[in-house]
Amino acid sequence: MDNITIERIKNLHPNIRQKALDAYQEANNVLGRGVRLRFSYTLRTFAEQDALFIKRPKVTNARAGQSFHNYGLAFDIVLLYDKNLDGVFEEASWDMVRDGDRDGIADWLEVTRVLERYGFKNGFLKNGRKWDFPHFQMDFGYSWQRLLAKYKKGYFISGTKFVNL
Repeated sequence: MDNITIERIKNLHPNIRQKALDAYQEANNVLGRGVRLRFSYTLRTFAEQDALFIKRPKVTNARAGQSFHNYGLAFDIVLLYDKNLDGVFEEASWDMVRDGDRDGIADWLEVTRVLERYGFKNGFLKNGRKWDFPHFQMDFGYSWQRLLAKYKKGYFISGTKFVNL
């Protein structure tokens, strides 16, 4: 397992933390030797979101408060490859057709299927089309506008800065 990802999962909203961990472990079990899943982004502060919004080349179209990452309800993924099978995963990839474990199924598809089985939605839908394939979220039927309103009103889980869903 990837300790970086395990630590990032701990930053997710308490309502999805265990599901994300279980899905992460299962996804790595279906990937063969030499391929690992990493969560590249989980929770983002509002300041981090705005910094990504103004960054060039453009990273996101969402300002602070407009991303499910800001509420710990989303994560982005990347696949890591151990090119010489020495235990060091030196290559990051977003290649959606690569079959590094040579099992006849694209690694990205294997991971996506697992994450979706756990209830995570893949990519944002815009005009009926997915366009952010590394992004997964569980929004519980909330829009970012409703989450932001809860945030501004201070409707948090006691002792945290996570909105109460």
